Amino acid sequence: MKKDAVAYLNTRKKGDFAAQQSEVENYCKYRFRIVEIFRDHRANATPPEKRKGFAAMLEYCTVNNCSEIIIYDLADLAKDMDSGLAALKTLNDRCTVYCVNNDFFGHRDDPELRREAVGNFIAYMDRYRESTRKAAPPASKKTKRGDGRPIGRPRALNEGQVEALLTIRQAGTSISQICRMFDISRSTVSKILADYPELKGEWKGARQEPAE
Repeated sequence: MKKDAVAYLNTRKKGDFAAQQSEVENYCKYRFRIVEIFRDHRANATPPEKRKGFAAMLEYCTVNNCSEIIIYDLADLAKDMDSGLAALKTLNDRCTVYCVNNDFFGHRDDPELRREAVGNFIAYMDRYRESTRKAAPPASKKTKRGDGRPIGRPRALNEGQVEALLTIRQAGTSISQICRMFDISRSTVSKILADYPELKGEWKGARQEPAE
């Protein structure tokens, strides 16, 4: 028997809604019955809790006792990683969250274990978020200008964030998704993965060798 569920889409381009709605419906075909679809458009810079569609979805779930939420993609939940994780925690505290794309949590048929897996992921990421807040190591005298500013470009990610990046890459998250989650370029990810060839994957635009 299918479970009732709501879907939340955070779209960015004009044709995203129709395309994502189709993928959501295909994902839910044998498992869920979508009763409502909530949507925010071009709201990536706004924290999820301040979006009309996101707030309406939470209210609907509370009033109607709906415990299953389908999102299109975890990395599309918010542009900022802290906001995205906070929103995921809010959803996981109330409901069971499923992702149409790049779902690395598992336990799709066991809501209790799935929520535990999502909670463990959030707790793991929180460790590194907390360590980054405590302060980055001060720049040495050799790396400062006369006015006190550091010489050169600052590092895109600190050690804790790099560890978090490697973890979610090992879990199967795509490089494009990682770029959006950490707000970094693809070349930065490639540099970080240079020492981990098993995690680099193949470029979609890899050049084909000419046929003999």
